[in-house]
Amino acid sequence: MIISKPRYQTLFALGVFLILVFGSFFLLLNSLLSSPESFFILKIILAPLTLVIALLVLSKFIAAIKVVKIGNNKINITYLISRSKAEIAIADIKGWTEEIVKTKQGDYKEIKILFGQKKILKLSNKENTEYERVVKYLNAKAKKVKR
Repeated sequence: MIISKPRYQTLFALGVFLILVFGSFFLLLNSLLSSPESFFILKIILAPLTLVIALLVLSKFIAAIKVVKIGNNKINITYLISRSKAEIAIADIKGWTEEIVKTKQGDYKEIKILFGQKKILKLSNKENTEYERVVKYLNAKAKKVKR
């Protein structure tokens, strides 16, 4: 059985970024409330902007936390925050593709697995563990639906 989880480095980096952005939001809000005379327009624009950025990154962060177990001709997806589970048989996969983007730090690889009615499971080598084993498993079991 292959178990693919989010990488700890990714979770740590996003956590630090969220702490910094929420911290800057609260500092801006404190500065706005304590001394509204100086740079009022700039603070009134930056405070909601940093809040929106922080909330968007937080929603991506929460949605990305999932554990994927692959084996026995099934894919089990567990979303840790919503505690919902999905089980997909390999035969129910409508298609899958691997995209590779070359960057300075190395190749960024992402698998998109299409199942059900417009449902997509995305796994990448920079964000998930056991990426290479997942690709080998899909090549062995679902080669016919590769696009």
